[in-house]
Amino acid sequence: MDETMQALADWLHTQPIQQSFASTSWVVPTAQTVHILMVALVMTGALVLALRGLELAGREWSMARWEHRFHRSTIVALWVLLASGVVMTIAEPERELMNAIFRAKMVTVVVTIVIAHFIGRALRRSAPERPAGAGVRLLAIIVLLLWVGIAAA
Repeated sequence: MDETMQALADWLHTQPIQQSFASTSWVVPTAQTVHILMVALVMTGALVLALRGLELAGREWSMARWEHRFHRSTIVALWVLLASGVVMTIAEPERELMNAIFRAKMVTVVVTIVIAHFIGRALRRSAPERPAGAGVRLLAIIVLLLWVGIAAA
């Protein structure tokens, strides 16, 4: 795996876009700033759903209604996270691709998105005012914990 990642990093270094990103002083800090803002947006939605699932906040709305409120902004934020992450990876390929924690984080991101997708699907199929089941509430808490772990990584 390391040989493949090193070959990809070496190839990226030969690309004009990598050299342009790396030599422009504002590209990486801007991408990092956008990335952090989008992480905050995704985590806000996950936090609200988890707190609602625990019955600690947002009781005036059902989980389905909260999911509907955050669904579009979360999807947009995930696409922007992907784009800003690609920019950072192109600009500094070794820092990202050769880091085992980064690779584990990317696997965790995929798993978290899949779980969140199924939670959202279940909530969108339920009646807006119907209480969410215990399984959906538990998964919402797990998704929040996974996002916290991803952010920490």
